[in-house]
Amino acid sequence: MESTKKVLLVDDDGVYLFLLKRLLKKHDSVGEVVSAGDGAEALAMLRTDAARGTLPQVIITDIQMPRMDGVAFAKELARLGLVDYRRTKVILNSGKVSYASTDWSVEVPSVSFFPKPLTYEDLAGILG
Repeated sequence: MESTKKVLLVDDDGVYLFLLKRLLKKHDSVGEVVSAGDGAEALAMLRTDAARGTLPQVIITDIQMPRMDGVAFAKELARLGLVDYRRTKVILNSGKVSYASTDWSVEVPSVSFFPKPLTYEDLAGILG
């Protein structure tokens, strides 16, 4: 039996968080879903998780947020070395069409991009 995954959602849109949490709970591989309203809050949560040994296996972050956006968050996450990218997938997520053509591997190594809204099939691929 595959172990269940912890997922961290980072987004300032409460409605999108609610819908994404419901969609994630339909996947058998998801055990725990936690959320943060921006990158700064997410980094604080991840520091605590790292100390406890309870880091998420998937992080899905919006790109455009107040205080600390998703790109700044992903760069700081890499700089701090908080996650092992072999064990944690980091996904940038946005509804802004122009982001789909950005080469994220150059901008923020070790992350992938998926357009909003994420579908059940998108999540199956991410969680796979």
